Amino acid sequence: MPRTTRLADFLHDLRQLERASASLHGTLILDAFRRHTPFGTGAVYVREGSGLRLTAQSQSCMAPELLDMEVPAELTTDFVLPVGAAQVLIPIRASLEGIGLVALAKDETGGASADDLETLRTAEAFLGSVMTIHRLLQETREGDFQLKYRLWELEALYDIGLSIASTLNLEELADEILFRMISLTNARRAALYLREGKGFSLYRSFGELRPDFLDEDLAEQLVREGVPLTFEARSDCIFPGCSSFVALPIRGNNDVIGVLAAADRETRDGVAAFEANDLRLLSLFANQVAIALENARLHREALEKQAMERELEIAATIQRDILPKSIPSPEGIEISALARPARRVGGDYHAFFEREGILSLLVADVAGKSMPAALLVSALHAAVQLLFEEGRELGDIATELNKHIHRWSAENKFITLIVISIDRENETLEFVNAGHNPAYVITEDRIEMIRSHGLPIGILPTTRYTTQHRMFPAGSTVVLYSDGITEAEDAAGEEFENNRLEVILRDTIGAPVDEVRDRIMEAVDSFTEGTPQKDDQTLVIARTDAESWSTQP
Repeated sequence: MPRTTRLADFLHDLRQLERASASLHGTLILDAFRRHTPFGTGAVYVREGSGLRLTAQSQSCMAPELLDMEVPAELTTDFVLPVGAAQVLIPIRASLEGIGLVALAKDETGGASADDLETLRTAEAFLGSVMTIHRLLQETREGDFQLKYRLWELEALYDIGLSIASTLNLEELADEILFRMISLTNARRAALYLREGKGFSLYRSFGELRPDFLDEDLAEQLVREGVPLTFEARSDCIFPGCSSFVALPIRGNNDVIGVLAAADRETRDGVAAFEANDLRLLSLFANQVAIALENARLHREALEKQAMERELEIAATIQRDILPKSIPSPEGIEISALARPARRVGGDYHAFFEREGILSLLVADVAGKSMPAALLVSALHAAVQLLFEEGRELGDIATELNKHIHRWSAENKFITLIVISIDRENETLEFVNAGHNPAYVITEDRIEMIRSHGLPIGILPTTRYTTQHRMFPAGSTVVLYSDGITEAEDAAGEEFENNRLEVILRDTIGAPVDEVRDRIMEAVDSFTEGTPQKDDQTLVIARTDAESWSTQP
């Protein structure tokens, strides 16, 4: 099996991590490395606290349960672990953070070859991208859950009818909180502190006070005990020269989110200490303040979300303008295309180029979804248009694209891409497949694949791509598509896969390309009925006339 095909299968196995639970990651990673590399012995560790915990190991590997070491910054060879002489140590990194490692050793003697190391480095980069995507998906789900929980809690507490809960502007709310607090306690001075990381910073105050952070020891005591604390004649009081002082935590749903402080309660007899009744009133008031602050925070997040929604709509409009508004109609070639994003903005891209009687078709799939993917699609579009305008051959275009995308995109971003050029006069096909799904060429009753022969765009900056050639007799058809077609899932999680696509292509040999397109999409929709579309779907089909160009007058 060619090395590029093995590597494509290797990366495909690693991509299964996106759909697997975190508990299965270690086993899937080890299985993939053992299946596609000459390393038969190995173990997988993931970060737990300050160390690394074993999550998977081969039968012949006696690996310790815990490792006290840092995740290396890059692939390391001849690294000795307690399990034995591990020939290769592969870091697992997500968003530049070391989250685990894979230790591998060959069953036979001999070190790792240059091809072995190149394959492992490619797998390392791809694995980091997959783990980052999985982590982002988990964080998104957790964020959605927290937002729904907060909204439910606010609805349950709505009947309290607190006046301050209706103030959604945080600055106005802070002024209202201090005014109410002074009114409740007859204090001369008051302050509101809000949580910032592990400490608290002053947000609003009334009366003279020190502008620095709340005393660290006092803050720790408030968080630890969670009850109001009172002091008298403290020289280091945050209110200079105060006679009496009270501080109480504002407890949110899971933690202390702020601190209320007041000083010098006035009575008929002068300044007095805060009494038990004052503390009871302040504790009830702090509960109201917590609700109001959470409400203001949620309101701010809602406004930010609305702004993000508007930005997404703008991005969707831009992306619609990027994709072809019409399908070209070159002489002697019939073309059909379809693009269905899974979200308002997607990561699939397709384009058409006509140059000196040659038609070029391009289909690309950016790793990830939504806004980051859309931004990378825009960068891809701009670069592709310029490179084709310069009249370069396909291999040079892919090589320059790879340099550009690697230089300007995030570390975990890459693009699978296939581009073909149809020369109808010479009945030939030129193509470059950079890590993309195999395309199909149908000639008479034969169906052949154009498999990947290079890494995805943007993974390694030094990757070079060469233009491949093959015959494309009159009447031939080429089918390009994104993995949203073949990886579409039904309710049971089964994928549509290439075998179903190939059945449709055999059944529609000779049919108009629009009919072929419709039959494919009808089959995908029928297969996935009742399940949401998870990935962008793109399909481009082109067929030359059955009559040879050379026979025309």
